[in-house]
Amino acid sequence: MHAKDWALNAVLQERQQWVIPVYQRTYEWKTGADGQLPKLWDDLRERALEQLAGLKPKPHFVGAIIYAEPAEQPFGTVNKRYLVDGQQRITTFNLVLCALRENARDCGVERITATVDEYLFNAKSASMADPERERFKLWSSSFDRPLFTAIAALPTNEVRDKFTQYFYKNGNIIRSTAPKVLAAYWYLKEEIATFISERAAEGVPAEKALDAIIAGFLNGFQIVVVQLGKEDDAQAIFASLNGNAQPLSAFDLIRNDIFHRASKALEDNDILYDQHWRELETEFWKTEIKQGRLKRPRTDHLITHALVAETAHDVIVGQVANEYRHYAEAQDFASVTDEVRSLMKYGRAYEEMELRKKGGALAELAKFLTIWDTAAMHPIALWIEVRDLPDERKKAVYALIESYMIRRDLCELGNKNYNKVVAGALREMQAAPDPVDAFFTYMVSLTGDASRLPSDTELLRSASSKAIYNSMGSQKLRYVLSGVERALRDKFDEDVTVSTANLTVEHIMPRHWAKNWPLPSGKMAPTEDTYALLLTNEDMWSEVEQREAIKNTLGNLTLLTGSLNPSLGNAGWEEKRAAISKSLLVLNRDVAEHDVWDEVAIRERAGALVNEITSIWTYPVVEIVHAMPE
Repeated sequence: MHAKDWALNAVLQERQQWVIPVYQRTYEWKTGADGQLPKLWDDLRERALEQLAGLKPKPHFVGAIIYAEPAEQPFGTVNKRYLVDGQQRITTFNLVLCALRENARDCGVERITATVDEYLFNAKSASMADPERERFKLWSSSFDRPLFTAIAALPTNEVRDKFTQYFYKNGNIIRSTAPKVLAAYWYLKEEIATFISERAAEGVPAEKALDAIIAGFLNGFQIVVVQLGKEDDAQAIFASLNGNAQPLSAFDLIRNDIFHRASKALEDNDILYDQHWRELETEFWKTEIKQGRLKRPRTDHLITHALVAETAHDVIVGQVANEYRHYAEAQDFASVTDEVRSLMKYGRAYEEMELRKKGGALAELAKFLTIWDTAAMHPIALWIEVRDLPDERKKAVYALIESYMIRRDLCELGNKNYNKVVAGALREMQAAPDPVDAFFTYMVSLTGDASRLPSDTELLRSASSKAIYNSMGSQKLRYVLSGVERALRDKFDEDVTVSTANLTVEHIMPRHWAKNWPLPSGKMAPTEDTYALLLTNEDMWSEVEQREAIKNTLGNLTLLTGSLNPSLGNAGWEEKRAAISKSLLVLNRDVAEHDVWDEVAIRERAGALVNEITSIWTYPVVEIVHAMPE
């Protein structure tokens, strides 16, 4: 290993090609106020102003780059230098040169245009093995390459014509969707143009302003260059540097390891990337989303779910990269390409869960899991989805996942043990000739409050006694009650279609009931200012306790439109009944028929709702599953 500091002029001027290995991250520097590009431009602008003032630029160190050279490069070809660390810097330096050249072209300063090209391109010669590739002094990553080579080789207007999807019709860049490498180039081009304009207002010619930027950049910026020796492990050094200093996501580390192993196995990294890996490098996969408690890039969620699905054991979030490496070794894939294919099948299933383009049972399950704000069941859903099974069989598994979670929530049994349940189910499914039968049998066999699937009898008992409104929340309850409404409408052959999207969960007997709702004894409960009366009246105290216990149970909850809900408030039953009777929901039809809405009516309605719930979200009978068509 050899290290030395250099001015950028010496580093960028040589006949060479900086190659960014496939396993490294795509270009990530940002143009926002807190991003790396504004800070770089501030330094660049300061060096240029020093040049214009006749001052000797102060050396400004801009970090380090580490590279390795192939052992035997053909004589006469352009020397390739594989960047182990520093690809963000080298890419940015080249974008600065591109932006400078375009401003020189706009200002008609051909001398500077030609000068900058000498830093961007190697002169073509007959000794080049691949002239079209070797002429670029930077061979960017596969993902960024189409944009970078266009920026380096084409005038701005041709770049715009080639990538119209990133520009408005007026020619301005769409900053919200433009890839970072294009956004960085555009930012630098505009800042340099502004600098030239500001200097022009001070009487400084454009050519002089451009010369000042170039001199300050190439002579004022200093960088430490580290060349690795033959005995140095480039991948190990990269992982060490980036794993400890600049945190990488689990997906970044896994990508690095995959392509490093592919290279060692003499597999073509470019083919592996272009034909299999590229689709995981889009903005969709880089976007951070929240699943449960964790907000991470979708790729990290994908790897975690795929690992659990394949290994059938829980994965510690902080150990995902290590877990994946152990998994890949244990699987003993025929090739790294086969390994990536195995991962990609999960990627496509997970993408469908996120985007729900195809609709169907998997999309419906994904919508449900989003409402329940949990990702624990994703591994089972993904494992089943990538199996060669009839759609009806897959649908049966998804339906049981939903039934299991809804039943447990209605019985207030919690979700803390879901990861263990999922791992256990996957082990049974993977070992069985029929994974669907195995899943049903396993779920029915679970015992103990931490894991079991509640029965119909327990659901009825819970609906009459548990404060479901407090434990489940309105979003989950709306889902359950909307499901009941759809089932009732189908049952009664209702022709009217009613959307439940704008409905809210409402207490029929209000939470603050004392003022307008008499107790079963006919007495009015004391309001807050006379609450002390309860202390001397045990019978009334008992009635109040029972009412407080039942008001948040399932039987007292319904769906109403948002506009109707506030108008009802804490009104008495007659007024509330009149409003509910106008509802188009079958769910409210029986409610409005009651002359009195009290504890008895609430318990009766709880039973009716549970009858519908248990027919929608069923308790599985294993024999029925066996009878399903193959």
